Amino acid sequence: MQVLEKLEGCEPKPFEIFVYIDDADKKLAQVIQDNNPRVKILTGATRVGPGGARHRCLNAASQPYFASFDDDSWPIDTDYFSACISIMNTDNKVAVLETSIFHQDQKEPERSNSFHQTCSFTGCGHVMRVSAYRQVAGYVDRAWAYGLEERDVSMQLLALEWKIIKTSTARVFHDTRLKHHGNKEITRATIENAALLPWLRYPVSFWPYGILQYANVIWFLVKSQRWPGLVKGILGSPLEIWRHRKMRKPLPKSAFKAYLSKKKEVSYEQK
Repeated sequence: MQVLEKLEGCEPKPFEIFVYIDDADKKLAQVIQDNNPRVKILTGATRVGPGGARHRCLNAASQPYFASFDDDSWPIDTDYFSACISIMNTDNKVAVLETSIFHQDQKEPERSNSFHQTCSFTGCGHVMRVSAYRQVAGYVDRAWAYGLEERDVSMQLLALEWKIIKTSTARVFHDTRLKHHGNKEITRATIENAALLPWLRYPVSFWPYGILQYANVIWFLVKSQRWPGLVKGILGSPLEIWRHRKMRKPLPKSAFKAYLSKKKEVSYEQK
């Protein structure tokens, strides 16, 4: 409810607001609707995760741009929407605008007019060009999509030569310390997602690269001593690939190589 209050406090206000509820609790939906009659509520019988929720909202959106927030993130600048629209309007090849995001115990970032191209974005504070999103397969339904959702969509968009940019003009507060990342279900899903992404998007000739990435994810979790969920994630990886076997839509080899080059370039610039 706090997020909705923050959104309504912006000027201008968002033209439309969507809330997606997994395993819809009719009481929760009714409370939200009673207190926020402008909100359009979408529901589902199964848990589709944040990416799946965004996918359904993006397909229902009537406006050219879609600003995304989690249930614990919100804009801190009252002119958030006008600032984002202004940037998106400067270049019609920009598919995603990632805002400046900060968490609990972090200093509020300074606001500036700077922006630069990047190769990914964060789900809890970005703006998507709806027409660009509807050209790609989009998000995959995953209850826990760490390491998959934004990376997957970024690759799909960049393969069609769309741009992703990051700005400090618009800022978002994410009300968390990210301690939940140690959850065993998240550890398990992170490993499964590391196997699923190469299957869905990598050309066959780059599968060895995907296997190395998969091994690196496991090694990172081992070093971090995130033992709960580790074995289940490894054993569950083949099953998740099988479940998603009909969703494979690999990028063209040239587009994937261009993505890797861009990723390397961005990593070098950030050092």
